[in-house]
Amino acid sequence: MGFGDLVATAAAHLPLYSGVRQSLERLYTPDDPAFRVDYLADPGDPGDFGPDSVTWRVMANPVAFFVGAIPAVIMQLAEEGIGKGVDTFSTYKTDTIGRSQRTLSAALATTYASRGAKKALLAEVAQRHAKVRGPLSDGGRYTAFDPERMAFVHLTAGLGFAEAYHRFVAPLSAAERERAIVESLPGAADYGRFEIPHTQAGVDDFLRSFAPRLNRRPELDSFLAVARRRSPFGRLATPLQGLIVDAGIDLLPEWVKDRLDMRCSPARRAAANAVLRSLAAFLPKLMKDTPPQLACRRMGLPDDYLFRKPGDADYRLGAPDAAR
Repeated sequence: MGFGDLVATAAAHLPLYSGVRQSLERLYTPDDPAFRVDYLADPGDPGDFGPDSVTWRVMANPVAFFVGAIPAVIMQLAEEGIGKGVDTFSTYKTDTIGRSQRTLSAALATTYASRGAKKALLAEVAQRHAKVRGPLSDGGRYTAFDPERMAFVHLTAGLGFAEAYHRFVAPLSAAERERAIVESLPGAADYGRFEIPHTQAGVDDFLRSFAPRLNRRPELDSFLAVARRRSPFGRLATPLQGLIVDAGIDLLPEWVKDRLDMRCSPARRAAANAVLRSLAAFLPKLMKDTPPQLACRRMGLPDDYLFRKPGDADYRLGAPDAAR
């Protein structure tokens, strides 16, 4: 255990962090019963990924999810059809925590639940998205089930989570990034019929093909304004929210930053890196009975399995079928 881990362990026992722990518990426990899943159901069933997947490791850390979601949402809202759909039908402006709960629950169910346990939630998500449709400025129409836009949403989410994990939690190799893309194929099928590239080069080309369609839209600026003043972690984290948003902006591909004229200053980037790397180290020490931990329990593994690092005595991540 390094010095940073020792500091994180000590910090996790300070009274201040009882509020952080409660905020985490609230985020991981959706108020909406339709978004609750039994992660212990079907013992031994790895779901679509399994404990030695890159995806399980990346999605386990809350910093990777909540910071990685920001560049994904920015890119999505910059596209007219997706931006209008979110602005018109999402409740993120009036129910930030509830919306965060539902988004997190859907992503975690896709990742960690057994195939049988997640069916009801996926059906609920599909039903709610069925009403998302409307007109475009060119006279066309958008729907939540447009295959090309669904692929864009899926791939921008994967990009954001991977980049946040790589920067704030632990480095991902080129091979691990490629593996994560292949792993995501079954998860994509959970939400509808759309094709996605199977390689990093293919993903990069597909996302770049959207460049002419991405603009600094009012819906995007509205989201950024809300994101800077309302934290899904509650009031305790509000002072850090602006830094978290800047960190997410800095994770955007360079061509997107140029297209949308969005940049994070070097000073803000340095501050964000320091704060978020510390958060990524100690937040797992506050987590209890969260979906990643319950899924590990379902597979007969210790709760901290996904938070172990290379060099730890029991580190086995990345060894195919090591836990089965």
